[in-house]
Amino acid sequence: MRRTAIFTDDPGWHGARLADAFTARGVQTTFVSLRNCRFELGRAGQSIVVPGFEDQLPDAAFVRGVPGGTLEQVVLRLDILHALKHAGVPVYNDGRAVERTVDKAMTSFMLAHAGVPTAATWVTESEAEARALVADEADQGRELVLKPLFGSQGAGLKRIASVSDLPPAQEYDGVYYLQRYVEPGTAGWHD
Repeated sequence: MRRTAIFTDDPGWHGARLADAFTARGVQTTFVSLRNCRFELGRAGQSIVVPGFEDQLPDAAFVRGVPGGTLEQVVLRLDILHALKHAGVPVYNDGRAVERTVDKAMTSFMLAHAGVPTAATWVTESEAEARALVADEADQGRELVLKPLFGSQGAGLKRIASVSDLPPAQEYDGVYYLQRYVEPGTAGWHD
């Protein structure tokens, strides 16, 4: 039976559905945190250690999430994904894809440059620039949405209607990622 590692720290309902889909196709899955993977170079056997796959690397890996951490920790986790691919393991959402999409700034940049309609977006470390932007947008009757650079599922979103709504930079890890607020419309599901 083929075996696939699903990299996630929180399988949740979506992980269960993913595992069920693999099982229906004759693939055994194991949930693994990238926090627990490591290199053991110079030892007999494989040098990439993936818990649950100590005797043999998985036949494939599916990346649902890369946990945050220090720069060094995140780089090591991406190194594991790059190494698996280098070792011939198909990695879905491989390290390069994660590097391009892990933060909203690069994702927005890539989407806009690919011609995908994207809300007006500003990303800066400067609180003065962020305040000037908010003031200019507010003067034109527009609101913004402040988002953490890393994160998902609405965590940390804040609607900004005036300069007084803008929190200090340290509350957003020193980076302001601001997008022009777009009205959701009235019909059907929307995000």
